[in-house]
Amino acid sequence: TPISSQVSPEQESSGPQNIITQAPPESKFFVGTKSEANVGPPSPVIPKTTSNSGTTQRPPQRSFFSMLFCCAWGAGAIANESVKAENSTTVPAVTIPSGNTGKSVSKKQSISTGEQEKPAEVQPVVHEPEEEYVERRWLLEPIAPEHLGRKCLVLDLDETLVHSSFKIIHQADFVVPVDIENQIHNVYVIKRPGVDQFLKKMGEIYEIVVFTASLSKYADPVLDMLDQHKVVKHRLFRESCFNHKGNYVKNLSQLGRELRDTIIIDNSPASYIFHPTNAVPISSWFNDPHDTELLDLIPFLEDLTTVDDVMIVLDSSNEAH
Repeated sequence: TPISSQVSPEQESSGPQNIITQAPPESKFFVGTKSEANVGPPSPVIPKTTSNSGTTQRPPQRSFFSMLFCCAWGAGAIANESVKAENSTTVPAVTIPSGNTGKSVSKKQSISTGEQEKPAEVQPVVHEPEEEYVERRWLLEPIAPEHLGRKCLVLDLDETLVHSSFKIIHQADFVVPVDIENQIHNVYVIKRPGVDQFLKKMGEIYEIVVFTASLSKYADPVLDMLDQHKVVKHRLFRESCFNHKGNYVKNLSQLGRELRDTIIIDNSPASYIFHPTNAVPISSWFNDPHDTELLDLIPFLEDLTTVDDVMIVLDSSNEAH
């Protein structure tokens, strides 16, 4: 895989680099490590991503560049367990006579004293942590009225739509200043050929989501300048990823959209290992001015808007390749 002549942030950053040995050769610059190991389906429990959670695992200290981008380092841990209520208690079960039948029943109750037997007061049920997510919290807001009937197209950002570097790129399409540890660092961004036409066309026929494993302090301003036609309706960043064995995984089942109507385009297979039959593979792009993959995908994606289940079509298509 051709590598850009620019020095990557991995080379520019200081400090030890925790390289993931199982990553394929073309490790992605901004998106998480690429491990293509087979794994089972994700847990239906939505991982907590709030940084103040008492059980949130924090990544090891790294250089300030690796704290902003995921690149070849292992993903920072994202807690996937809910916090247990500190003061919750469960009333112990006791045996209560049930009339004259001679039988007994076991209930959670408060015990009352007195000569006459009184009915047991049933204490409020204390739910275990897994019960907390009976009503699922989706990553996306409900679909807007103007997008009803459309399928959902999830797009990766780095090395899929753009390539970015800390080293000066004189032909950069735009420069994004990013505050890292109270210092401003410029990120030079070049657009993949055909990205403007691709986004404009896809915005006419899909509900567009950009889902990146980069931090919002970088990705948000990049999208502000990239999305000229204002077609990206949802933006999801690193905190929305699922941490699976040190990799940032984009769990499509948490979006709140039907999987049969959801497509993901990402240069990193590790990003969609939970849903490979929803993926349209694309090669990593760094600086090839003759690349045409985005434009080549337009007719195929137009056809997918008419199928009942994209998973059936994409599964067959991927097997054929």
